[in-house]
Amino acid sequence: MALKVSGFSSTALDYKIVYFDNQSSPTAAIQENVTGASGRWYSVDIDNKSGSSVFVKLSDGFAPTLGTTTPGWVYQVKPQTAERIEIPTGVPFTSALNVWTTLNPEPLDTTVPATNGVIVTVVCS
Repeated sequence: MALKVSGFSSTALDYKIVYFDNQSSPTAAIQENVTGASGRWYSVDIDNKSGSSVFVKLSDGFAPTLGTTTPGWVYQVKPQTAERIEIPTGVPFTSALNVWTTLNPEPLDTTVPATNGVIVTVVCS
């Protein structure tokens, strides 16, 4: 599991790219406050390399707890497919953006995704 966050600026807006690689050592652990501040997320790219569906979950708030924190957004990606969710005007998060992946759709699921699982990339400001 690897989490990388990179920032870049444009004349219109400062952006951050959050890259969450949950392939070789999959975990259901929540990646907390990945941007370090409030902002908006504009797109989520999900590349599911496993043989099972995965569910990418995002939440807004500090101190999320796996199995207790209900995600604000949940996206399913079928086996061995990639998808992009785009929101041109962005979706605001007021305190902290948190990202995690699970094998099942239930909001409080804690099941670890399969090996060769998923890469999640979030573009936000």
